[in-house]
Amino acid sequence: MSTQRLALIYGGRSSEHEVSIRSATEVLAAIDRTRFEPVPIAVTREGQFKTGSPARPLAELVQDGEDVAEIAPLLRSCACVFPLLHGPHGEDGTFQGLFEVLGVPYVGSGVLASSLCMDKAAFKHHVAAAPYEIPVTPGLSLDVVLEGHEHALARAHGAAAELGYPIFVKPANQGSSVGVSRASDRAELDAALALALRYDTRIIVEQGLDAREIELAVLGDGGPDTIVSMPGEIILPTGQWYTYESKYIDDVATYAIPVELPRDTTALLRDLALRAVRATRCAGLARVDFLVERGSLTPWLNEVNTMPGFTSISMYPKMMGAAGIGYSELITRLVELGLDADRRRRTLATLR
Repeated sequence: MSTQRLALIYGGRSSEHEVSIRSATEVLAAIDRTRFEPVPIAVTREGQFKTGSPARPLAELVQDGEDVAEIAPLLRSCACVFPLLHGPHGEDGTFQGLFEVLGVPYVGSGVLASSLCMDKAAFKHHVAAAPYEIPVTPGLSLDVVLEGHEHALARAHGAAAELGYPIFVKPANQGSSVGVSRASDRAELDAALALALRYDTRIIVEQGLDAREIELAVLGDGGPDTIVSMPGEIILPTGQWYTYESKYIDDVATYAIPVELPRDTTALLRDLALRAVRATRCAGLARVDFLVERGSLTPWLNEVNTMPGFTSISMYPKMMGAAGIGYSELITRLVELGLDADRRRRTLATLR
């Protein structure tokens, strides 16, 4: 059987550039070489494309790979693209739009789902509204451009008074906890708002729940054949929360996969995860993150990640592994789902 060229796009202009390189490195090592010929395509922090031999370390290609003068012919020479880009300028529908225009099959969600799930404010408004009515973490969104800086900050202080401390402050369009802060008083809230506004003009202010970080992995497009994993838990030392450093640097988090929960709670979480994927029209893969209150076990949907990490410590491949789908098989299935989605798109009329 002949191999298919599989483009791995990684790096990117977002603050998750290094995480993307780590994800792509793990995927490259696990690809079934009897089926796929990997074609690494690095995106520098400045947005330049580079390529080179998959035998070279992917981090090196970002620095001194061969410049790609025209990306379209290279992408079109591949049977499918696996966009391992995290955060803005990659996971937010921008690259997905490029693939759609070029008519190139790709792994993962389309433009709508990618952009919706990247924008925490729009995402929460969407899934909490009818007909979905999925419970989301209590809070509000602020827009300093539309509201004005002073009015937005006043609303943030009002939300803190209403919800009570601690408060979490997040940029609307970031991932991996970049720009996120936990505030325990007004001074910390002001500092948190200033930090978040470095990354976005739209921010989220959320109640700091006494809750467990529970995640589920979804493989599929929400249809009857979709696989929803059992829940996994990220366990942190008492008093800590899941920062960028605890995710990728400090190595303080441990993981329970699957996590022991009451049967009805597990069933509810799996149902909510599937509903969230359907509500956002995610495709291929998604990691659905919940906050589950201690004691009451009340679940709150926190976010849906359309291109979760694929590093050695990432929850998505670990949860799929616990479901019986190994890393290499997972990559193959994701590519097959991407090719299937492209075939469906090609059956639709584009002109009258």
